[in-house]
Amino acid sequence: MTEILDPVYSPGRPEELEQFGLAVGARVPLCDLKALQERHGFEAVLYFDEDLARNSTLGADAHDFRIVPVQARPFMPLTVFLQVMAEHDPEFADRVQSEPRLVEVLEAGTIDRCSGCVHCIKPYVKGLLL
Repeated sequence: MTEILDPVYSPGRPEELEQFGLAVGARVPLCDLKALQERHGFEAVLYFDEDLARNSTLGADAHDFRIVPVQARPFMPLTVFLQVMAEHDPEFADRVQSEPRLVEVLEAGTIDRCSGCVHCIKPYVKGLLL
């Protein structure tokens, strides 16, 4: 049987965002964040609750909400958010382009995941959807 361990989230230093062309406090259009994620291979995680986003860590939140389906959490990966929104609102993708929503960049770090003998470390960017 393959053992799947909880991921380990390690916040990084603010200057690590520079490799993605971002900075803590920057407000980036959602479509630009999506393009940066695709270009640089990091995982963008969007928060929808400002208090939670500013006063907790991604690791603590992932642990606290682990039994809640990803689509029901007050935060989720950008790719999941876009997929859920497209399923509920077919015109969402067009509106994101014409009426850009902003994301405030809060931090960057790494996600360390293991599943069986596969080990993956991937950078993440945490942001608050405004």
